[in-house]
Amino acid sequence: MGKYSIKDLEQLSGIKAHTLRMWEQRYHILKPDRSDTNIRNYCDSDLKTLLNISLLNSRGIKISKLAEMSREEMQKMVSTMWGQCEEFESQVNALCLSMIDLDEERFEKVISRNFLQLGFEQTMLKIIY
Repeated sequence: MGKYSIKDLEQLSGIKAHTLRMWEQRYHILKPDRSDTNIRNYCDSDLKTLLNISLLNSRGIKISKLAEMSREEMQKMVSTMWGQCEEFESQVNALCLSMIDLDEERFEKVISRNFLQLGFEQTMLKIIY
């Protein structure tokens, strides 16, 4: 089980730390553990939720709507959506979610699809790196 700082989540999701703090206060979408010195620590589940939110939000779903959804509902929406997304960021998020879930089959599908559409070199440059 991983532990992530807010900076880690910012880098992995592309959502600014300030925005994450505001979403925590307004929508209670993440509930990080706190250290004795009040530093936020996030777990794999928080990262997965945030990656789902990032993907769905980038596809036009408002954060207020996402905050009302359960994690399972978000996961279902992402599962149906990830195969349709063409943006590089969406493909990277799909790979990250597959790795967090240790879902080798989904990881292989995402990477294979990108190899077919982009070719090996572009997949390595745009998605992997």
